[in-house]
Amino acid sequence: MNGGAKMDKRVAKTQAKAEKALFQLMQQQNFSELSITDIANQAGISRMAFYRNYQSKEDILNKFIQKEYTRFIAEITAHQLHGLNQLLEVYLNYFKIHPEVLSAIVNASIEGFALTKQNDYLLDFFKTRFKQQAPSPLAIAYYSGAIFASLLYWRQTNYQHSAAEMAAYLAEKIKNDLQQTKEF
Repeated sequence: MNGGAKMDKRVAKTQAKAEKALFQLMQQQNFSELSITDIANQAGISRMAFYRNYQSKEDILNKFIQKEYTRFIAEITAHQLHGLNQLLEVYLNYFKIHPEVLSAIVNASIEGFALTKQNDYLLDFFKTRFKQQAPSPLAIAYYSGAIFASLLYWRQTNYQHSAAEMAAYLAEKIKNDLQQTKEF
């Protein structure tokens, strides 16, 4: 094994530890109260190792969300999903399979941060996938808010409905709204 591959494995391991530690801490504490020292101690890494990989605790969140978004796009591409209902079902299933992510977002009081990231990724997604048919940025922000509020509701009701039911409901509402709305 060459030195670069060994270093890449070490970096990946350190980042995985830091991400896991952050999400464990976010289950218990508000994000604004967390320190780099808290994260490093929980991860079993030094502050120096933390700063070799991240600039801030927000950087961990950004990199984690980017990685998950990339995984989401790969899954959509691999399964050749194009319908809104299918796309929403894959998205919702992620949160049903990984309830700790949504719990961490709520417990750490970073819903605004998560919603902003979701808006950014939905806007990017629609611009790259549906170039001519993409809703306006205002419409995407509106639908993103509805999707996020539905995720929070779903969590509160202990994921009582299936991801398919939730996706069908949201897709129908969004499609009906898009048909009735003339954007300004």
